[in-house]
Order: sequence, then C-alpha cells, then structure tokens
Amino acid sequence: MKINKQRLINMLDEVNNISSGGEGITRLAYTEYEEAALEWFIKKCEAYSIKTHRDSIGNAFGTVGPTKGDGILIGSHLDTVKNGGRYDGALGVIAGLEVLITLIENDIKLERPVTVVSFRGEEANILGGTFGSRAFCELIDYNENFIRKLKNTPFNEKQVKDTAGYQYYKDYIELHIEQGKKLETNELNIGVVNAIAGIKRLDITVHGEAGHSGTIGMNERNDALTHTAKILLEFDRIVKDYGEPNIGTVGELYVEPNLPNVVPGKVNFILEVRGTKIDTIREITEQISTFADNNYQVTIKPDVEKHPASLSEKIINIAEEVCKESNINYQVMMSGANHDANSLSNVMDSGLLFIPCLNGISHNPKEFAEPSDMENGANILLGTTLKLMS
Repeated sequence: MKINKQRLINMLDEVNNISSGGEGITRLAYTEYEEAALEWFIKKCEAYSIKTHRDSIGNAFGTVGPTKGDGILIGSHLDTVKNGGRYDGALGVIAGLEVLITLIENDIKLERPVTVVSFRGEEANILGGTFGSRAFCELIDYNENFIRKLKNTPFNEKQVKDTAGYQYYKDYIELHIEQGKKLETNELNIGVVNAIAGIKRLDITVHGEAGHSGTIGMNERNDALTHTAKILLEFDRIVKDYGEPNIGTVGELYVEPNLPNVVPGKVNFILEVRGTKIDTIREITEQISTFADNNYQVTIKPDVEKHPASLSEKIINIAEEVCKESNINYQVMMSGANHDANSLSNVMDSGLLFIPCLNGISHNPKEFAEPSDMENGANILLGTTLKLMS
C-alpha cells in the first residue's frame, strides 16, 4: 500500500495558493490567511468523509476509524514565516491527510482512531512559538508576560485552557523537511529524529554614549556597537569551544540611534543557544552573561527557555524498521529546529521524520523538496502509522 504522490503534490499546491502575496508563501499565524488555510483543510477532510472538528483556539482535526480508543495523531502546522517556503509545516499536514485518505481508499480496518491535525501558531513568536500544540498539551505558563502578550491575539485565557485535548491520543508522528544539509550531503532519504534541541534566549542591551561621529575621537568613544561586536566574538568562541551539537546565534540586532553620523549609544540584541543538554545551554549563556557584565554596561533579561526533547524510542524503532523494509536509506539524527513534536513529547510517544530539502534552505522562498522525497516521507509516515496499530 502506497500513498498517491500526485494527489499529495496537488493538495500541497492548493493550500499554497493561500498566501497574502509577495515572494514565497506568507500565512502568518492568527491572520485571515492562516484561517483560510485551516478552513481549506477542514473542507478537504470533509470531501473524503473524514470527521472534523476545531478546538477553542482553532487547531483543526480530521479523524478516521473508531470514535474511542487511544488515538494516533499525525500533523504539523499551516502558518508560515513572512515570505517563507512551501513545505515547512504544510508538508506535514498534507502528508498526514494523504495517509488518512490512503487508509480510507484501501478500506483498512482501524483498531484505533487516526487523526490528522494542523496546529496553530507554530511560527508565531508573539506567544513563544508552537503555541497551538503547547496549549493542546497544557504546557502554557500563564505568567504575567504571557497574559500581557495574549491580549494582542484573538484569544482569551479561557479559550487557551479549554484547548487541552491530548488525553485522547497515545502517539504522535510529524513529517517535516530537515531545514539543514545533513541528509542531502550524505545522500540519505529519511532522517529519523531522536531528539529536538533545547533553546535558551537572552535579551541583551549594551549601553554606550551617543556622540557626533566627526568630533568624538576613537579613544574617547563609548561605542555600544563596538562593545557589542566584542561580546559577539566572545560568544562565538564560547559556543565553538563547547562543540557540536551546540549552536549559538544572534540574528536580531537594533542599533540606536542608527544614524551614519552618530556614534551608537545603545544596542539591543537577542542571543540564542540551542543544544541537546539544558545544563550545557545554561552554562554557555551564563559564561557570555558574565563576560558581558564584567566588561561592559549591559542589561540582560532572560527571554525563552525550552528544554530539549527526547523522542519516543518505540516510534524511532518502528520508523527504522519501516525504512529497512522499504529499502530507504536513513539516519537517526537530532533536530536543531523546534517542532510541534517537541510539545507532544511531553505527554505521549512522539516521533519526527525528516526528508531532505535543497541546500538546507528553509524559511525562504527558495525552500524546495523533491517530489520523490516527499513521496518517500509520506510512505514512511504511512508505514509507521500502520505498525503503530498492530
């Protein structure tokens, strides 16, 4: 039994016609475009007589099989970053839907419910990312910061709390593009993920003194940007000293007053560390915090901290077995990016499968996956689902 590759591609094309315009695909979380994609998903499920429902924040579900029992959940998300790609998130939802349609067409007698889900707000940083799946798994910390940010969304606290629904499921599987180069470089078809990296971010402000660029001598300056550059170089050194799989990034930086003829008086940036051990992640952020605090005038505020997730050995073993039976080359690997599978791993057996993407490019209009790789991924997803029912 195999999935229908052309139908998979056609459905992916259909949902990617929903975009706010511009280069690539833009379906930002909580906008009319994400909502339109979720409604498309519901209608597509109904066209194949798949039972549907949406929860209190709009996570969308389609189910086949019995109405009771420990369900198998398959899915991902349909929201994107601005000017993102066609595959990140959407592939996992569409492949899950294709698995359900294939089960229906082959008249497979299901002993357990099988559900495809599209979680909301996986990419939306306003509520910390993976919002829909975290709410579904009751992993929201209702602190003052979250309540304040929630006011800028369409939801209220009761709706978020009413979203919890993980109790009806035992297993979760997600298919995703790798968003890296390991599979492509090693000419492998499938990545079977055993862990998702943890994340810790710091919000750092470096204080200097603004002044006229033509009148303040080089040795007289208190240049916040120069101080920042030295902090970033030390950060790079520290992370490299710890080695793989630890990764450090500063991708968001603001200079004030941001004028060509003014010495920068203040710089704000977000520093991020990812790795598989939370203690190591914390050590790295503590070291760079100490360096910055000892040498410069800085304000350091903790931002996000997400623990690494170990994924289900049961699902890893089953996915490996399916790959071997299908003569598919695979590798067990870590995910440096966060995914909804991380949320689900806290409350049930959770698995994550990768397929290659061209040059590792993602969150970018150039994001691309070969149809044959999408077909392989969806078939491994189907095979894993079938073995979970046995």
